[in-house]
Amino acid sequence: MLKEWNHTRVILIPKVEKPELISQYRPISLCNVIYRIASKCLANRLKLVISSIVSDSQQTFVPSRLMSDGCLITHEIMHYLNKTKRGSVSYAALKLDMHKAFDRVSWTFLIAIMKKFGFPIFWQNIIWECISTVTYNIIINGEPSATFRPSCGLRQGDPLSPYLFIMCMEILSCQLRSAEKTGTLHGLKISRYAPTITHLFYADDAFICCKANPSSFETLRNLFRNFELASGQMINLDKSFIKFSPNAPTDFKSHMASILKMRTSDCFGNYLGVPVDLPSKRSLAFHPLLDKLTSRIIAWSSLHLSQPCKLIIINSIILASLRFLMTSIPFPLGICKKLDSLIVAFWWRKDVRHKSIHWLSRDSLQLPLESGGLGFKSVSLLSQASLLKNFWRIHHHPSGLLSKFMTPKYRKDLPIPASKSKVSNPSFLWSGLCRVATAFSPGFSWKIGNGAAVDLLTNPWVNGHTPLVRLYSAAETPTICDLLDASGNWNPFSVYRWFQSPCGKAILAMEPPHIDIDDFLYWKYTEDEVYTVRSGYDFLLSQTSFSCSPSFYSAFPWKVLWGFRCSPKFPLLVWRIVHNILPSLENLSVRGIQVSTCCVFCNSQSESLDHLFRSCTVSRHVWLSVTDSADKCLLRFLCIIKAIWMTRNSVVFDNCSVNPLQILNLSDYLLASHSQLTVLWSSYSAAASKLSLPSLDYALPFSAVTYFIPVCRASHRDFYIISSLDTLSGTPVVQHVRAPTVFAASTQGLLRSMYRAHSASQSSVVFKVTSKKLTSVLASSKPVPIELRHSLCTIRSFLRLYVHWSVSLATG
Repeated sequence: MLKEWNHTRVILIPKVEKPELISQYRPISLCNVIYRIASKCLANRLKLVISSIVSDSQQTFVPSRLMSDGCLITHEIMHYLNKTKRGSVSYAALKLDMHKAFDRVSWTFLIAIMKKFGFPIFWQNIIWECISTVTYNIIINGEPSATFRPSCGLRQGDPLSPYLFIMCMEILSCQLRSAEKTGTLHGLKISRYAPTITHLFYADDAFICCKANPSSFETLRNLFRNFELASGQMINLDKSFIKFSPNAPTDFKSHMASILKMRTSDCFGNYLGVPVDLPSKRSLAFHPLLDKLTSRIIAWSSLHLSQPCKLIIINSIILASLRFLMTSIPFPLGICKKLDSLIVAFWWRKDVRHKSIHWLSRDSLQLPLESGGLGFKSVSLLSQASLLKNFWRIHHHPSGLLSKFMTPKYRKDLPIPASKSKVSNPSFLWSGLCRVATAFSPGFSWKIGNGAAVDLLTNPWVNGHTPLVRLYSAAETPTICDLLDASGNWNPFSVYRWFQSPCGKAILAMEPPHIDIDDFLYWKYTEDEVYTVRSGYDFLLSQTSFSCSPSFYSAFPWKVLWGFRCSPKFPLLVWRIVHNILPSLENLSVRGIQVSTCCVFCNSQSESLDHLFRSCTVSRHVWLSVTDSADKCLLRFLCIIKAIWMTRNSVVFDNCSVNPLQILNLSDYLLASHSQLTVLWSSYSAAASKLSLPSLDYALPFSAVTYFIPVCRASHRDFYIISSLDTLSGTPVVQHVRAPTVFAASTQGLLRSMYRAHSASQSSVVFKVTSKKLTSVLASSKPVPIELRHSLCTIRSFLRLYVHWSVSLATG
């Protein structure tokens, strides 16, 4: 009887011309070889090889950047296939499952692929030694068998195996593209100008779609047969299936399926774990997710975890495990509510068999930490924020496969979709994306370049807001050239002709657009103007009525409490005290539990939280005993609070006697244990502060030309006077510029001085500016402010072009 597998491996390093290179790889093992050699060189080589193979084919093929892109494209294809109910042309989608995919890879086939791809002999020998020197023995009934060597297969879990398997599957991909090129295989297009898709591969997960006709299926049969004979792979016919479009007749389906000897299915199910073929009732596709999460929560609840542990599990495991699904498919509102209910029930539940009291509402728990909540993410809001990431990728990565696939069909909805799609028969994914984009539309704004993609009257582009248009000109639409003069600056007469006075003043204070740069959309709530899921979630949360309403708890110093370096049990206890949700006797009685409300310490008053921690004679004696001023700190306060509550529970559940000295001793013990952690962290911080980085100062040649660019305010409050003086000519150039701040005026003056130096072909220049913010922005690697993006990017381009140019702050 087969009981257990025990794997042993021996790695042999071949002889090379430079044996000193091998000394780095001790101990000699497969992981060391992979991480130090293959992870740096082989991965790049694979990218170059795959790109060269793709470039040899005349078909346009753009590899997907993310795993979720394949799920989104598959969902669109299945939507198009399900809606094909009429016509003589029917389509088919195949889901292939390789039987023991990694275990059946032929070594000779793999080495032949590497040779064909152009890998040198040295690399071929390295890979051969890595995959062919593995030995196995089997433990049968407790006794190991004799050692034997396999003749094929790749070790699953090895860092190199996925790359090698991708090379094997690339052969099948090339064959499919070649068959489409010759016309023997016809792929699927969801719109007239969309690219044709024949297959999507992700490791051993294969999705193939084509026209359902005998020639295409016979081509697939021949390709599968040749690939199996060459690579050693074998298609698992029990797990592979075909789905046809609704317009395919039943007899035709049976005949087509018999060619490939596969079964047919009415539902494609999941692809890469994401439901891509949804039924008419969308929520049914998410029931397996609910069942899986429920079983995991039940298992965790039986472990009697503390609430800080549950908080980590919720944020780091439960919500993190849903992020990929949220990015790939819209979640129905009912499913989001059920997931929120499961998470909140797990937080409050102490035991699987008993129900618990939900002391606080779900909305309060989902508030940020600084607003009095626990930072639980709302599944509905997180799903919307994650889904919008697809819209951002479609807009900002037009060369990606997802953008090229979606844009031709949904170009009427772009760049910012409306609440309802303008395209007839949109998919469930795109309909959800349109609803989400409407909620996020106030957070997007345009940065004007050439003005080709922006409607200057209706789109937000004036400092993130939609401009105020004059009534008599609202029927016309100006272009960006109509608002500029011959020198490329704003024309005040044209600006005030189209826009109202406050808006016109804001436009004239903006930097002039660059005609050679395309317009781009940016997100207003991040420093680098790039949309992130976190910023999107915070934006949605700020729009909710519960988050906007002021409360007493928002004035509490939560940042100080949660940022204090101590055990998370302490701030969590204070959080429950502030919200009055600790299970004191009075709170239990208010919620319908029949208990005596008499204080367990003094037996004289009702046990409220205010009485228990402050007014009780025992607690007052404890607080008055703390006389040392050095001990009156936040940590000491937290330790006393914790000691009082622990002593109270010992009295209630263990019938212990109460003694103020016992509470003080317990608080001293808690203080001492946490002080050790504080000392360790202080010593680590002191050691880290002593680390110094090497100086990166660069000395300019002595013959450098110096440009002094002082800026001062003119008599008119909207203008600044810029004087540019270079030490070569000695003649100052005085100009008036319209700018809102000294920073903006200095930026314009620096850019104009750089153009002067560039025209004079001056290779060594020092620019002295009076704006400290400008020098800090140029010295930092962070993205430049959006209001001066064009000018600052041009300045950085000049500094990269001329290595002996520098910008410094003028002193004196």
